[in-house]
Amino acid sequence: MKISIVGAGPAGGFSAYLLAKAGQDVQVFEEHATVGEPVACTGVITGNVMARRLQVPEELVINRIAKARIFSPSGSHIEVRLKNDIIIDRAGFDRHIAAMAKDAGAKLFLNHRFEGLEHNKGRIIAAVKDKTKGATLKIETDYLVGADGPVSTVAKAAGLYGKRAFYTGIQITIPVANDNVIDFHPSEDGIAWLVPENEEIVRVGVAANKEANAYFRKFITSVAGDGYEKKITGWQAGPIPVYDPKLKSATKDGKILLAGDAATMVKAPTLGGINQSLMAAEAAAESINNGTNYEKAWKKLMGRDLYISLMMRKAMERFGNRDYDRLVEIFSSEKNKAVLEEYDRDEPGKFAIRMLLTEPKLLPLAAKAIFL
Repeated sequence: MKISIVGAGPAGGFSAYLLAKAGQDVQVFEEHATVGEPVACTGVITGNVMARRLQVPEELVINRIAKARIFSPSGSHIEVRLKNDIIIDRAGFDRHIAAMAKDAGAKLFLNHRFEGLEHNKGRIIAAVKDKTKGATLKIETDYLVGADGPVSTVAKAAGLYGKRAFYTGIQITIPVANDNVIDFHPSEDGIAWLVPENEEIVRVGVAANKEANAYFRKFITSVAGDGYEKKITGWQAGPIPVYDPKLKSATKDGKILLAGDAATMVKAPTLGGINQSLMAAEAAAESINNGTNYEKAWKKLMGRDLYISLMMRKAMERFGNRDYDRLVEIFSSEKNKAVLEEYDRDEPGKFAIRMLLTEPKLLPLAAKAIFL
C-alpha cells in the first residue's frame, strides 16, 4: 500500500518509520526546508516514558533535570523530585526520527506543502506543491496521515478540523544564572516556566488563552529584568491546541488519519505532546498495517489520560489565584508531595485517582472541572 504523511515532526516521522519498517510504501511531505524547524516546544520530556518507545541519542540530550519547583501566585512554592526528565535538542530530535524513517525506506520530500485533496475510485489524490519548483503535484495514495500541526491543513481538507481551542505559547532562550531546577508558575493568567539548558542559559516561556504577550512580558521581566530583549538568543511562538474529545481523528472509511497536534493530542495541564505524538504514530501504524480502527487504537493507549488531563485543565481555568495558592499549600505536605513525585505526568489518570483518594481537601478544587 501507498501511504502519504504530511508533516515530519514526531508524529509524522515516527509513523513513517513504523510503517516503512513494516514494508509499506511511505512518503513524507514537509513544507519547511529543514526538518524540525521552526521549533515550537520547551523540549522537556520524561525520559522513563520516552524510553518505552524511542531511545533518545545522548548527543541530543542538552540537560538532565532532577527537580522542579511549582510556585503559587503569592510566591510560595513546593519542590519535587523528577523521574529522569531530560531537556532535548528538539530540532535534532525531529531530524533523528526522520533519519530513522529514511533508513527504514521512507521517502522524505522537503519544501513540499499539502494544499488539498480529492477522491478517485476509492483512492485519495493529494495536491502537494513543490515550493522549490513552484509546481503542484497530484499524489495518488491509499492512506493519508495528517501530522501537520495544530492548524492542520489535512484536517481542514478532510472535514475533520471542527471548532478548536488554542493557547498561545511564547518562549525565548536567554542567559540567566540558575540552579538547574525547572520552575512552573501556574496562575489565573495561564502557565509560565523556566527550563534550564545549563546553569547559565534558560528557556523562559508562557502559555495563555488570552493576552499572552502581556503575560509574557510581565513574566520575563521578573526573570531577566528590563532590557531583556537585547539578551535573547532564541525565540519561538505559536498556537498550542487544547485536547477536544469530540473531534474525529479519522474519516469514516479510515483512510485519512490525524496524529499528534493535528488531532489535538496534547496533555491539557502542561500543554506538552511529544509522547502523545509517538503514541499516535504507533496507533496509526497499527491501524494501517492491520486494517483496524485507528480511534480505538489511540484511545486504548492514551484516551483516558487525555480526557482526565482535560478535566484538570478545565478546573485550572476556573481557578483564581487563591485556588492556586491553596493547591500549592495542599501539595506542601510530605504525604501529598510523595504522590506527586511517584506518578508520571504523562499518565495523569493514575495520579488523579490516587491523589483524590489520598487528599480529600482536593475535592472542592477538582469539582471546578464539573461545576461552574
